[in-house]
Amino acid sequence: MDLKGKKPPASGRRFRAIVRRGGLALGTVPAVLLLLKPFRFLRAVYPAWIRRFTDAWSAEMLRVYIFSLGGRVYIDQPACLEAPADFAPRVEAPPEYRLSDDQVRSFYENGFLGPFTLCPPEEMAALREEVLRDMERPSRVYGFRTGRDRHLDCESVYRLACRCALTERLAQLMGPNLLMWRSQVFIKPPGAPAVAWHQASTYLLEHVYRPALYPPDLNVLFQLGVWVAFDDVDLANGCLQFVPGSHRRINTIRLVSNRGGFGAASFEFDCPIDPEKVVSMEMKAGQFVIFTEQTAHGSPPNRSSRLRRGMAFRVIPPEVVAYGDAPVHRVSYLNETYDLTRWGTVVLRGNDTAGLNREFVPFPPGDKVDPQVHG
Repeated sequence: MDLKGKKPPASGRRFRAIVRRGGLALGTVPAVLLLLKPFRFLRAVYPAWIRRFTDAWSAEMLRVYIFSLGGRVYIDQPACLEAPADFAPRVEAPPEYRLSDDQVRSFYENGFLGPFTLCPPEEMAALREEVLRDMERPSRVYGFRTGRDRHLDCESVYRLACRCALTERLAQLMGPNLLMWRSQVFIKPPGAPAVAWHQASTYLLEHVYRPALYPPDLNVLFQLGVWVAFDDVDLANGCLQFVPGSHRRINTIRLVSNRGGFGAASFEFDCPIDPEKVVSMEMKAGQFVIFTEQTAHGSPPNRSSRLRRGMAFRVIPPEVVAYGDAPVHRVSYLNETYDLTRWGTVVLRGNDTAGLNREFVPFPPGDKVDPQVHG
């Protein structure tokens, strides 16, 4: 895949070069940053990338990395999803989409909820082909072929995310106003390997020292993920799996290989996963599951002769800032850079009541072709 985005700042490239060397040098920069953290009055004289790093990495995160000599690291910014005062749905919804108090409670206890039906399997078969066909062309936003954020330029993807069966359930968990900040297609062909257990809170380790999300409170629900099944998915072809209750803490991971830096390193969870507690989310084509990315999730290898295709949508309330003032977003483990010049959040339901994010209107009335960015 051709990369058309900008290169990261030279200072950031130097830091990643240090990371790639491994050994004792791996902890040199983090050790310096740990020493600098208490001296907030010096913050103004730090280079921009050091300011961002010291803001994003807590003292505990730095200590874990330093004293393990680069062998352990938090998989993301530590967070603990707090339960609300009550489990009543946050909006009124039509009867066919209404969640009970017990379902909301189940979400907060387990970290996921579903499956629910978005559309019948036969309708999804037609929608799937339309979506995948539309995604064959290069992204009008990023300028290259990618499975990420195609809701911004593919009407078929955008309309899929806008369905009330999805938005009304999300609103009952997170509130009436919803912004979509990311979408991504996932294709697992026959023979594809497992996806390791992982968690995410603010997607810090995509860019290493700059998070993708800036919530006002890390411990209050600030993002929901949705995974829509394009095909029937089961254990044989590698369905999503969850560890119930694992969203209550962000785990550390052990780096197995540092050859590509943090993001590209092979890793394994620092805590054992009890296979008896794992929930395999088998779904029919057209069904979806809602979850918080803080829940440990992964998928087994595709041992079948069938494709396993699906689409993920990621949604935030207006008070959460996506990407901040970053001109580009680099995903280290994919070796891809996304130019954010034309990117923006999309109002999925309600209104953007905070005005903190760039707004993107993908398909305004009377214009179904060219996306328009405002902000």
